[in-house]
Amino acid sequence: MSNDKDNPVTNISIMNDKIFIKEFSKEFYQKIIDIKDINTFEITLKKWIKNLDKNIKSILELMKNHNKNELLFSSIIGFFYQYGIGCNIDKNKALKLYLLAVNNNEKSLNESFEHLQFSEEENDNEFDIIQNNNIIIGKYLLSLFYYKDIILSIKTLGYRYHYGQGVVQNYKKAFKWYLKSAKYGCAENQYSLGLCYKNGIGIDKDYDKAFKWYSMSANNGSALGQYGLGLCYHYGIGTVKDYSKAFDLFLKSANNGCAKGQYNLGYCYYNGIGISVNYKEAFKWYLKSAKLENAMAKNSLGECYFYGKGVQKNYEDAFTCMVFKIS
Repeated sequence: MSNDKDNPVTNISIMNDKIFIKEFSKEFYQKIIDIKDINTFEITLKKWIKNLDKNIKSILELMKNHNKNELLFSSIIGFFYQYGIGCNIDKNKALKLYLLAVNNNEKSLNESFEHLQFSEEENDNEFDIIQNNNIIIGKYLLSLFYYKDIILSIKTLGYRYHYGQGVVQNYKKAFKWYLKSAKYGCAENQYSLGLCYKNGIGIDKDYDKAFKWYSMSANNGSALGQYGLGLCYHYGIGTVKDYSKAFDLFLKSANNGCAKGQYNLGYCYYNGIGISVNYKEAFKWYLKSAKLENAMAKNSLGECYFYGKGVQKNYEDAFTCMVFKIS
């Protein structure tokens, strides 16, 4: 919340209920205007609301009990229901409230944002300002409500077609949806798109494009993308072999919790690829990967126990790892 002494919402937490709810609405509107990252906007708003010196349920009840709540607060009440703030999550109710807010367009919204700010400063037509804010907030939240559902659907459709989950397996459709999602910036599906190009899944093999999409995924922080790019450098897929870069990427992927990255990092330590041989480190990373149910890591872990590489020889544990791998 703003620290500006001239800002009327600076101390909204200690105002009486009637004034509080009006100023809360104005500040919520301003937060919507100020937020730049749509991927984290709800986290920012929820944190702000929870930090107010007023019970969250009380805020919701104040808005619901206001005799003009449909005109003034329906969009914010919808936000509370969408994210379960002071209530149970109810996305259907949230959607209805967003639609109610945007359909309450009795007042022209042709005024510019600058004019609205001027009106607030002059405390002129306060009811109209809050009502207009409610409509604008409703439009914003409604668009994000649909946008996030669309993006989520696009993100999952590729995977579903790829592995035949809930739909008939279709590699061409999997590729199509991976591509759409990847273009939206989804790092996980950028990796999946790279996988398609690398292995010819739903599209002809193209190692240059595989390298391109693995690179994008890795640069966007995907542990799988870092693993995939590491493979490219390891085997010279779409690029020149570079074991040192492969090792660095496997290390990043492993530290980010990717079982495949952990296995490949262990493999590098075990065989001295891009790094000096270190059986203890190899065992450590094989073990981490095996705990994440990576079958190849379990097999390699068994070899470590069998030959005493990085750990004391233990044929029983070696056998157990092999059995897990086979099963």
